Amino acid sequence: MFKTDNTTTSKTVKIYAPFRLNAAQRKVLVEGQLLDIASPSGRQQGDYLYSTTVTLLREDAAVYTTAPSWASVEVE
Repeated sequence: MFKTDNTTTSKTVKIYAPFRLNAAQRKVLVEGQLLDIASPSGRQQGDYLYSTTVTLLREDAAVYTTAPSWASVEVE
């Protein structure tokens, strides 16, 4: 639940994969809740790039994805 003393923050989630991912493999979850599905953003150095920006109610909230283990994930 949101409290007035919490600080909201935005994080950009990027998923890099050598193969195309379907929507089920691009989900972004925070505390078990689906927040967004990363959208295709082109290619970078041969990998497919998917990204999304999510707003977190707590700065220290854990961000998870359903990306396969062979994909790279960055949270900035």
